Amino acid sequence: MTKQFEDITFIDNQELYDKVSVYSEDLLKEATVNGALAKQGANNEYTREIVRVGVMCADYESIYMTFETLKFKKPSYS
Repeated sequence: MTKQFEDITFIDNQELYDKVSVYSEDLLKEATVNGALAKQGANNEYTREIVRVGVMCADYESIYMTFETLKFKKPSYS
């Protein structure tokens, strides 16, 4: 596994967020293929790196992105 973005601890722009998101997806694919995610609760270099970049992406999303609230229809009882 080749780590990227080791020198950052915070994402503050869309361009960096997009790059880190792609890196995160690539990590997930690679970890799945090589079995690093086969055991629930695994603690290995892949899971630690996925968590590290995932937290940065989640922080960016909560600070800089707005999402529409899901709307649900009320069920009609006849």
